[in-house]
Amino acid sequence: MRLLYADSPTPVAPGTETDIDALRALYAWPGGGGVRTNFVATLDGAATGPSGLTGSINNAADKIVFDLNRELCDVVLVGEATADAEGYRPADGPPLIVVSRRCRVPRGFVDPPRDGHVVLVTGSGAEAGNVRAARQQLGDANVWVLGEEDVDLGQVIVALGREGRHNILCEGGPRVHAALLARNLVDEVALTWVPRGIGGAHPRIAHGANFDVQLRVKVLLESDSTLLGLWRVPETSGHS
Repeated sequence: MRLLYADSPTPVAPGTETDIDALRALYAWPGGGGVRTNFVATLDGAATGPSGLTGSINNAADKIVFDLNRELCDVVLVGEATADAEGYRPADGPPLIVVSRRCRVPRGFVDPPRDGHVVLVTGSGAEAGNVRAARQQLGDANVWVLGEEDVDLGQVIVALGREGRHNILCEGGPRVHAALLARNLVDEVALTWVPRGIGGAHPRIAHGANFDVQLRVKVLLESDSTLLGLWRVPETSGHS
């Protein structure tokens, strides 16, 4: 993987091949932490492939950055629909914070998780029966009610910070991503462009809420025609 550009001093010069230690330095979280989103897309803007899943468009280079972001984060924030569709499972990786307006537990969460490793976040508008069922399956401490009709993502970030979880990685889906961007809650966006065009009707990496956010490139890499970038939201945009 070759470094093309970085907006600050780096362990390797632009044009140089990177090793895993250099990549760790390039993808280190900002001081004090923040919210980073991570997505893959085709050159014509599709965030999923023919199967309707990201697995049909990602590749080896994207997997390196995906794994690296998970290694460096404190928690993974993901929408319930994405967790369900993509087959997320509680594992020994970073804790999963699942956002679900309906308070639905993803189908893959069949084993009772240890406290704090899987948290389901919902709003007070969720059906009481769904909340009870989630608490029976996950444990009372692992179901948070933050927000009213919908989950208050700002409260989620504050609650995670109180637990010392400052490096927050959001893996989607597009609606959660759009909601975070619309509320100025995103600090960095990691995006892989795979060298493919697939046409058809597919979601973009952000869909739903309206927003207009300016970003600045922080890191840009290339691997066998795949472009991998990290963009930051300037401090002047008002995010925390």
